[in-house]
Amino acid sequence: MFTLIWMNFRRNKGRKLLTLLSVMIAFLLFGVLMAVRHGLTFSENSEAGARRLLTINKVVLAAPMPVAYAERIAQVPGVKAMTYYGAMIGAFQKTSNAFVVESAPAQSLFQVFPELYVPTAQRQSWLQDRTGALVTPKLMQRYGWKVGEEVPILTKLKQKDGSTTWTVTIDGVITDRSENNSGAQEMLIHYKYFDETRAVGEGTVNQFDELLDNPDQAGTVSQAIDTLFTNASPQTRTGPEQAVARSIYAQVGNIGAIITDVAIAVFFSMLLIIGAILLHSARERLSEFGLVKALGFGSRTVTGVVLGESLLTCLVGGITGMIFAWLLVEALRQTVTQALPSFEITALSIAGSIALMALFGVLASLLPILQLGRMSVRDALGSA
Repeated sequence: MFTLIWMNFRRNKGRKLLTLLSVMIAFLLFGVLMAVRHGLTFSENSEAGARRLLTINKVVLAAPMPVAYAERIAQVPGVKAMTYYGAMIGAFQKTSNAFVVESAPAQSLFQVFPELYVPTAQRQSWLQDRTGALVTPKLMQRYGWKVGEEVPILTKLKQKDGSTTWTVTIDGVITDRSENNSGAQEMLIHYKYFDETRAVGEGTVNQFDELLDNPDQAGTVSQAIDTLFTNASPQTRTGPEQAVARSIYAQVGNIGAIITDVAIAVFFSMLLIIGAILLHSARERLSEFGLVKALGFGSRTVTGVVLGESLLTCLVGGITGMIFAWLLVEALRQTVTQALPSFEITALSIAGSIALMALFGVLASLLPILQLGRMSVRDALGSA
């Protein structure tokens, strides 16, 4: 039987190549979509991450809030430490080389994010340097910067002297020991320098981060923080980092449902294509299947040949598609990690893809198998 399956698989190479190509593209899209879906989960592995809250503008994502909110948030029972961020988009040499420039108070940043690591000497240098910057390893590597180098950063944010070029000194490299953002390309500068130098937006930040004494208090503390600013403008939205991230994406729709719907549409199209091709192929070989039956082989053999060819087509095309998807995701990871920190194809996605290959292999072969099963040896041989 295996010989028959392999011989049939290799027949009509042009048609088979197009079939494999359609399956490959379908699973390539599936792999990339699953990586995007996983990237939107914003998984947090560190112990501190489970105890952190995020406070943002309730109405407009990343819209500014008064930095004065910080003092009131810090006094909420259950808040162990808090910090805040201001941000702008920077670029090196040309505007297409863009990356995020974040600013934060130095001391509180490392209290709230203990997983961030900077070598002691570099950390001390940065603390003493008003215009100093820390950069992630990927950003350092991308532009070949060195510690101690002065770097001009192009922005759209004007300084008080009218210039939009910010000059900073690279004081060190900052890494995330939780490895959630191992591919991030970011720069960190002092909030005080950022706020005193910019011409607009003084005294505002884009988000607050709170470290809790007890993660079980997340709901209570979140409600207490937002209650503080019920009658303020702007109001705030506070919650665990992952929950806030999900609510942000919920504003543009159910991302998971959208991805699932796209995947269903792709696979349904693929199923129709494979089923039609297998049915056409079976009709072309009716006399051959009739001869197989006439030689004493039962319907099980015919069923096994058709099913085996279908499964082999789906597995070869699907596995090839997933390999290309993995290569594409790896190539894009550094580029999209800023927006999708967990952009990767997981073992669960791989297992799911193999299960789908088997399922579609079976489904695509049902119609040809039913047609051949109803046909007698005389009718099959008579079609020659």
